Amino acid sequence: MSKVDLGELIARASVSNLNTGREQIEYIDLDKIDQDPNNFYSLDGLDDLAANIQLCGLQQPIRVRSGESGRVVIVSGHRRRAALELLAQEDPKWASVPCIRERTEGSEALQELIYANSDTRQLSDAEQAKQAERVELLLYQLKEEGYDFPGRMRDHVAQACKISAPKLARLKVIREGLKGKWMGLFQADQLPAQTAYALARMPEKLQERLGKVCQQPPAGYAAERILSLWESGSSWEPDMTCPDGRSCKRGDAFLRHDVEHCHDTCLGEKCCLECDQAKTSYYACDRMCSKAQALRKDKRDDAKEKEEQRKAEQQKEYQSAIQKSAVRLLRAADSAGLEDEVSFVPEHFRGSVTIGDLRAYAAGDFKGRYFYGNDLNPVKFDDLDKLAKLFRCSSDYLLGLTEDLNPAPKPPAEGWIPLQWLPGQERPTEDKQLAVGRFRVAGEADLVRSIVRWSAEACSWCFPSKKICGEKIEAECVAWWPIPKESGYEVGGSNQGGTGLVDQGALL
Repeated sequence: MSKVDLGELIARASVSNLNTGREQIEYIDLDKIDQDPNNFYSLDGLDDLAANIQLCGLQQPIRVRSGESGRVVIVSGHRRRAALELLAQEDPKWASVPCIRERTEGSEALQELIYANSDTRQLSDAEQAKQAERVELLLYQLKEEGYDFPGRMRDHVAQACKISAPKLARLKVIREGLKGKWMGLFQADQLPAQTAYALARMPEKLQERLGKVCQQPPAGYAAERILSLWESGSSWEPDMTCPDGRSCKRGDAFLRHDVEHCHDTCLGEKCCLECDQAKTSYYACDRMCSKAQALRKDKRDDAKEKEEQRKAEQQKEYQSAIQKSAVRLLRAADSAGLEDEVSFVPEHFRGSVTIGDLRAYAAGDFKGRYFYGNDLNPVKFDDLDKLAKLFRCSSDYLLGLTEDLNPAPKPPAEGWIPLQWLPGQERPTEDKQLAVGRFRVAGEADLVRSIVRWSAEACSWCFPSKKICGEKIEAECVAWWPIPKESGYEVGGSNQGGTGLVDQGALL
């Protein structure tokens, strides 16, 4: 038995046995062409393929080998035959198919291996697994025919299938270990290889259990997590009792929870009534038992009731304050003769309030409104002067500082000096009274302003500066503004700078 390289064998056989220059095309009826019973490739996408053939014609003949009773078996082209069968249902011209018949000389196993190796179509993981299984059988058949392949058979299978050896190993685990509905989903290309690989390494009972509890296939990382927990001894069989004394039977629910929340597993080791994820107000576990749900609902109902009571009491406080403020404002409104349709805005970004609203609030009718505070709190009034003019009352009354709508001004205190321009002829009552004086100076078109001091001895305005203190001002005083003693002004101090007043020398 001679040792051969698989790649060289396939290449050599492809040239010698598949030389298209020596092959002949013959037309064979569709009803005489049989599917290869060993074919495992998917026949999906037939409508698109049929449309392409109808538009462009059959670009590649179907390869067949002789069968029994004058029939032929497909070697390559199962999807093309199925697409032609769809077309033939509407147009009989497609019932005769161009085919290339394989010669009988040589190994059929080798020929099938060549076409498996030459297939360039993108295969699903399930198809790759079946292909690998079939190729492995073909290689062993070739060994029986006298071929010997050096090295590991797995490497030769991977080479023929054009996939890596590690992936081939994973596909073999899936092919041999995946059970039940999971294998059906995998073959239908509805189960990712990562998930299938994790499930295939689980015991069959655990696979069956997951098949019952999971409506959708778990993600690959979730399946790997469940496998790791199983290998660590987890069984999701709770050893606890309910408050009524019955044993907990929610093992499958715990398992489903850990599949869906693999980053926060519970393993069925803690009662839902004691679990923080069942007690929390937000993002609570959606797999808690009915008892925990009922307890959580009761607590939330109690909290809701308390919150509603708090809000009701708060509304009473707000309404009481609003009623008190409304009574006060209504008094001013009625005094001013304001109609009920007159409105005002107590605070920016708040709705307007009518006099009619005030009248209702004062009577305890709040019109079903929900308040977030005292909307009539005078401290919040944005334009107090405007409101005082509207209600024809003083600001002090609006602020609650007086009960008089328009209180009389208080008389000035004894010795009080009005802060206003006084005529120049009027003399100060106190000696050394500081003032801002306005003087008419010869040669100056405008009046000159300066800080001055009254001298009772000289009966004249004088300069207060230390340099020229006591110097009489000969210019005519047109008006003067008294400077209160409480102002803190000091003659000759730094606060004289930047006053905008002229240098006293200008008046000399």
